[in-house]
Amino acid sequence: MSVKEEEYLREKQKLDKTRKYIVQEIKESEERLERGFEDYDFDDYSDDYMKAALKDRFNQRIKNLKMIEPKPYFARVDFVEDGSDKRDAFYLGKTFVTDHETLEQIVIDWRAPIADLYYEGRLGDAEYDCPEGMIKGEIKLKRQYFFKENGNLENLLDIDITTNDEMLQPFLAAASDTRLKNIVATIQAEQNKIIRADMWKPLIVQGVAGSGKTTIALHRIAYLIYNYEKRFYPEEFLIIAPNKFFLNYISNVLPDLGVDRVGQMTYEEIAFDVIGKVFDIADPNEKLSFMIKNSKTEKEKRLAEIIEKTSTVKSSVRFKNMLDEYIFEIEKNFIPEEDFIINDHVFMDKNQLHYLFSVEYGNLPLCRRVEELSKHLYNAVTMKSGELLREYEEDCAYQISKAKFKFSDSTMQQSEIRRIYDERDAKIKAVTKDAKKNVQKYFKENKVLEPLQYYKDFLNHYLAIIAKNRMSEEEIQYIKNEFHKYQLKGKIEMEDIAPLMYLKYRIHGIKTKFDLKHIVVDEAQDFSEFQFYVFKQIVKSNSLTILGDLSQGIYYYRGTQNWQKTMSIVFGPETDIEYLTLSKTYRTTEEIMNTANKIISHLIDKLNCPLGEPVMKNGAPVTIKKFDNEKEMVVQIVSRLTEFKNNNLKNIAIIGKTVEDCEKLKELIGMDEIHIISDSDSEYSGGISIVPSYLSKGLEFDAVIITNADVYHYTMSEADTKLLYVCCTRAMSQLDIYHIEELTELLQ
Repeated sequence: MSVKEEEYLREKQKLDKTRKYIVQEIKESEERLERGFEDYDFDDYSDDYMKAALKDRFNQRIKNLKMIEPKPYFARVDFVEDGSDKRDAFYLGKTFVTDHETLEQIVIDWRAPIADLYYEGRLGDAEYDCPEGMIKGEIKLKRQYFFKENGNLENLLDIDITTNDEMLQPFLAAASDTRLKNIVATIQAEQNKIIRADMWKPLIVQGVAGSGKTTIALHRIAYLIYNYEKRFYPEEFLIIAPNKFFLNYISNVLPDLGVDRVGQMTYEEIAFDVIGKVFDIADPNEKLSFMIKNSKTEKEKRLAEIIEKTSTVKSSVRFKNMLDEYIFEIEKNFIPEEDFIINDHVFMDKNQLHYLFSVEYGNLPLCRRVEELSKHLYNAVTMKSGELLREYEEDCAYQISKAKFKFSDSTMQQSEIRRIYDERDAKIKAVTKDAKKNVQKYFKENKVLEPLQYYKDFLNHYLAIIAKNRMSEEEIQYIKNEFHKYQLKGKIEMEDIAPLMYLKYRIHGIKTKFDLKHIVVDEAQDFSEFQFYVFKQIVKSNSLTILGDLSQGIYYYRGTQNWQKTMSIVFGPETDIEYLTLSKTYRTTEEIMNTANKIISHLIDKLNCPLGEPVMKNGAPVTIKKFDNEKEMVVQIVSRLTEFKNNNLKNIAIIGKTVEDCEKLKELIGMDEIHIISDSDSEYSGGISIVPSYLSKGLEFDAVIITNADVYHYTMSEADTKLLYVCCTRAMSQLDIYHIEELTELLQ
């Protein structure tokens, strides 16, 4: 038997032994669940709570063990610690496996500190950081395992670094799926740094298309939950995604990593929760569709300029500052210019009231200030009521004595005395029983309105005054008209969400409790500085992971253009922010990435971010082909679809620039099996799809055909440059670019 065969046999024995441990733990855990934890000693008051928590923990553990049983681990690291002659073999898997008799870790969780040796270490001297401190030593072996579908060990591969092409290629060459996958076996050093970055420091990740930003973000959450499991619950982590379609696309990764119950929401859902009302959001792609329209009249060009300018302003912190000026006017006039008086008695003068409102409670939302001031007034009434009551009683006694002297007739005397008592009682009631009513009466002229009412008032009556020297009259009028137009349809625009949230925050305060420990924001380049600012104020946490790619910022007129500028505004210039980049792309071949880089290079100086470095080499050449007419192009598309399917490429996209282009393509191709992806879709089901350019972002396909890549459809504008870049980087292995008119200058 050869050395390699002996090693394979030893590894197979290790695998069989590990599976026995897993089966045994599953059996024991299920039995304990059935027995109801009778061997646990609970405190009386916490029996039910502890039993429920244990039940959840055991169910999750059983689920995780059943998931890994066919493939318990994916790698091995042999390490000799300095000062020791013992060579320890550490097997890494999605979750740990323990020998319950010896308490020896049979499999180490990939999130444990020692896993750094595999992800970042090379053969030879190495170290890893753990709670006991820095452990130094020597890596003797790094091994990767490959399993068949039935769980049988297929192959072993000894490596030096995890970027080894020989190891990566089987993973990268695999056909795309309709969902993201976990990548614990192939995490690269630059990705590992992001996953294990400091939880309490804001982390900004600029990653090129196909660099695995989304997948790494999900692995980071799994890592943080594992390392902070005794301090936080999974429910205290939140993923903010651009849309439901995207959430469905990433839905299986966290469960596959053994993590459940992590919050997943869109920004709009959070906003509605904050505002306390659900709004119908106008389709943001309507505006984008107009902005990227192939040809425009002079009037339409001017309109596009106004849309871009007004969207940029409404998405900026400058607009927040305008709202601050408006809120200041509301607050300035909210307290009446009069003393608080009951029955001609001054309980508090207006100067004292204004001081309390503006200074003492000045850091509170308007509603809270009114509440605190009302309590203050009510307390003032209560404190002074004793003195007033004594005065009323003395006055009452005096008036009665006068009545007795004045009226000799007993009937008239009794009537007068009754009137005096009634008057006294009315005064007492006014001071004590009606104190709250008097306080409410004091504020009756200024009722607190809902955010939407304030926003309407701001746009209709204050914007023109506040923005007079900051925007043109035409732009101010456009903002007002668009808001009114959408209100008639019962809608608001995407750019209106942050202002409404901000008004809710400043006027009412936030009733919803955001008890979050860490937030991940994906596709962050499409979030505005105003959105980030408001969200940061609400969650009051610096524990955020923000991931995006400025090159894919197709909503450039309302999104982030510069990470440093935006984050300085959001977190403050004094905050220590970690900024990391992902420049390697694992999605596309070298040929495809080179084409995409050629396109985005036209903007690279403005974007100030790295070009993609493809890991996959020697792919199929990118096909750029000209046709005389649409009929010829459609014949070629149908032919290529057949060819792709024969080559076992399952997920294929035909990308048109606009919805209208896609609908026309669908009609010309005439294949019932082809589905047009729309923004109302909640999931991508695979197969052949026709996709508008701006809806392709975030998806990936085995093959992509881009249609009408000509000088009219894709100009040298920022929007078109980013759109074409996005379209190209959706392709994993095959990219065809077709045009009828002259080829776009972006590719010349």
